[in-house]
Formats: sequence, structure tokens, C-alpha cells
Amino acid sequence: MQKRHLRASVVAQPLLHRWYAWPYLLAPHTGALNLRERLLPILRNYVMSPALHRNALADPARYGGPFLNPGSAGTADVQALLDATLRDAQARLTLADDIDRLRALLAERATGGPLESLYPEVPESLRGCVELVYDTANHPSFRFFESLLYRSPAFEEHGQTLSLTAAPPRDQPFVYGSPVLPSPERLDIGVPFSAAVWDDVFAARLQPVDTRELAERLGLDAAATAGFDALFHDETPRTPDPVPDGQVRMRYFGHATVLVETSAGCVLLDPLVGYSDDGHEHFALADLPHHIDAVVISHFHSDHFSLETLLQLRTRIGTIVVPRASGGTLQDPSLKVMLEALGFRRVVELGELDIHRAAEGLDVMGLPFIGEHADLDIRTKMVPLVRALGRSFMFATDITPIEPALYDRVRDIVGEVDALFVGLECVGASLSWLYGPLMEAKLTREQNQSRRLKGSDAAMADRLAQQVGARHVYAYAMGLEPWLKHLTGSEFDADSEPVRQSGLLEELCRRRSVGSELLYRQAERMWPAAEPRS
Repeated sequence: MQKRHLRASVVAQPLLHRWYAWPYLLAPHTGALNLRERLLPILRNYVMSPALHRNALADPARYGGPFLNPGSAGTADVQALLDATLRDAQARLTLADDIDRLRALLAERATGGPLESLYPEVPESLRGCVELVYDTANHPSFRFFESLLYRSPAFEEHGQTLSLTAAPPRDQPFVYGSPVLPSPERLDIGVPFSAAVWDDVFAARLQPVDTRELAERLGLDAAATAGFDALFHDETPRTPDPVPDGQVRMRYFGHATVLVETSAGCVLLDPLVGYSDDGHEHFALADLPHHIDAVVISHFHSDHFSLETLLQLRTRIGTIVVPRASGGTLQDPSLKVMLEALGFRRVVELGELDIHRAAEGLDVMGLPFIGEHADLDIRTKMVPLVRALGRSFMFATDITPIEPALYDRVRDIVGEVDALFVGLECVGASLSWLYGPLMEAKLTREQNQSRRLKGSDAAMADRLAQQVGARHVYAYAMGLEPWLKHLTGSEFDADSEPVRQSGLLEELCRRRSVGSELLYRQAERMWPAAEPRS
């Protein structure tokens, strides 16, 4: 049979028990609590009162809330998913209950004495997967051996599905409030994300393949094979434009996704990349280089860690560079351990001021990151500093520079930067929006509303730009791109506070004769290699 290419418009959404596979759902321990405390209540509430959800979603302002939109499916389909989840996710639900039991055991019995006698009472799903500890104030806790959790029944690879569509779905519901239910437009393939066959499927964006042979390896029946074959065509993909020698090129792909390239190599930051033929003009997967020397993930949040994008690039990535985790705390899962469990073989952790050499004249340094995590002890986060041909670019995605002395110290070490990229999501969601299912004690309203997942405002960003001597400032990472609405829950609104702050930042920078702009949809900028410093 003639070999063919995967179409540039084909979307591949990773699902776990029919929910979009975001990072805190993928990890067995955080996923167990999110399933029990967040997702099952949404399903149950919808089954009890579909009208409540319909009425809520009639108000566009409530799009990003916990309201289920079943699309063409009905209440019976949602009930069927609820029943299937209770059956198929039993290991995760047991793990969630056992985490509660272990917390209660430590609260009652760990009073400052030796913990050795408590190990036999650790609930079964956690036996051999946790260490019982005290902190230096004698508060009891436990840490997970995460690599073992991914080899336990709670990883639930049987619940993993890749849902393929020929083109980006229009008006898709918010994926953190609605499951992705089966529909005639979707080809759902229940093969684990780590399977090597997916690499061959997505490599077909660049190299033609025998689609029937791939369909056999995926275990598709005749009808599914026909649908799979329709996702391919005979057209040769375009080759991205090369970067001229002696130049550094920055391409903005939307939200926090930035590609820094030289003729020797490239670094891709926080890839959450859209597709061709979605009705919007922007750089898409088809515009990425055929080889990416390093992909850098700044932190664990789902608008910066996209398994959907990463799976499709797995064979093209040299190394994935991630921030170093704390080592087993519930709120701070390891990106390295997760990625390795998902089939990625070259993952490197960076601590503060560690450096990864991506290519000749191109490296990445991890800088400290404060803010946006509601004051929880979360360490899987960094501010990447990319150096290319003597130029330096600082990606302060969602930080809140509330400790100015930190970036004075950073400036002393790294010097001035050519460009600062900074997020201005200065309102942010409440603590419980992301971390609620993980909290041991119920939050007060004041705690929940005052501790927010927010980034900088214009004044903070301008002060940071001055501290690091930024010659140009880019506002970005605010979830404004329309093709990402189903993932970020937001879109461009000229009257919104983040967009207003971007205008204020431009004015503050202009007063200092520094350029500033809001990155939106698509952008490309060039810098010549820096002159050697004496």
C-alpha cells in the first residue's frame, strides 16, 4: 500500500477515564484525590440535575466552571460514564480513601515518638509506597515513592485513551468541567500513552507510513481502520524556514509557548501548540522544527505541561528539561517521574542555577520561581533563562516577584537580559480551584479567596524588568488565544484586567525608553548574535 502522511489538522487528545489528561489527574496520588473530590461530584451532580448545568452554561461568564456540557450525549451517557468510572477506577478510589486513612493514623498516633510501629498499619494500597516522617517542628507527614506508584494498580493504564479528530473540534466544552464523551466525529483508541506505536503514528507528520500496518498494531477493527486511514493524506509536509547564521529567532506560538532558535539548534518552552485548519492564523505543530534539541517545562500547571502536545513530539525531542521536585510530597509531584512513566526517555531535572547545554551556543539555566502557587510548598517550578549566541531571554511565566531581593541576586549572577517574558494573569483563581482536592483540612473562605494562583501586575513586571536590565519586555501567558479556550477557560477581552495591565506595562516601559508589547496569537522577532564582551 502507498505510504501516507498524518494530516496537519489531526487533533490527538489524551484522555483518562474520558477526562482530559491534565498533570494532576495523570499522577496516581493527586489523580486519585481529584477523581474522588472533583470529577465524580461533577458527574453525580449532572445526573441529579442536568438543568442546573444547562442553565449555568447559558451564561458565557461561567464557561470555566464545574459545569458539564455533554454535547450530543444525554443524561444516560453521563450515568454510564459514572458507572464505568466507579468500576474501572477502583484502584484510584481506594488509593484516595487510603490517603485519608493514613493522614488520620498519623494525626492520632504520631505524637513525636518513633514511627516504626505504624508501618504495619499503613493502608494496603500505600504499603511500600510511602515513608513516614516528621518535620523539624515534629509535625508528622509522609512522602511518596512516586516511581513505585506509577507501577501500582492506581496508575490505571487501562483507562488511557487517545481521542483523534480530523480537525480541531469547534466549541468544545471546558475540559476540566466536562468529560470528552464518545461521538461519531471521534476515533477513540484505548492504547496506553507510553506505547511506542504512538511514536510511529505521530512521526507520520514528517515521514509517510503504511496506515493499515499501523491500524493493525493499534488493534483497530475494519470500521475503525477506515476512520483511521481518513486521517492521512498524500501531501508532503512543508519544511520550516531555516534560521540565518548569526541570528537568534523567537517565534511565539500562543499562551506561554515560545521557540528560541539558532542555526545550530532550538529550545521550545512550555509547548501547548495548536493545529492547522482551526480557523485562526497562528503558528501550529506543522511550523515546529523536525528536531527540537530541548523542550523546557517551567512548572506543573496544565497550561504549561501539555501531554497532548508532548506525545506528538516525543520522537522529535532531544531532551525534556523540567524543574526539580521536592521528592514525594503530595502537592508537588515529579514531572521527571511522570514523563518517564509516560514513555519519555530523556528527561533532565534542573535545580536553581543548574544549566543544561541544548546545542552549541544554546543553553538553559533554571532560576528561582516565587508566586502563583498559593503559598504551598511546591518546588517543581523554575524561571527558565535561555542563552543563545550571547543573548539572554528570561521566561518569568507566572511569577509574582514579591521578594525583590531575590532578583537582585539573580541579576548579580546572570547579568542583564535582552528580553523579559512575563505573565500578567494578576487576578488568578482561588487556591481551591487547583489544589482543593489535595488539602488535608477544609479551607476557610478567607484563606481560599486571599491565597490565589496569580502572576504579576504591570508595576511588578516593570520593577522586575528594571532589576534584570531587560531591553525589551513581552507580556504573555494569559490564556488569550481562542483556539485554547477549552483548555484555559478564557479568551481575549480588551476590558479584562490582565489585558489592561499589559497596556499599563507598555506605558511604564515607554517612560524608560524600553520596548514592551503583548504577545497574542503569533509573533516572530530576530536578534543578531551579541558582540563578545571584553
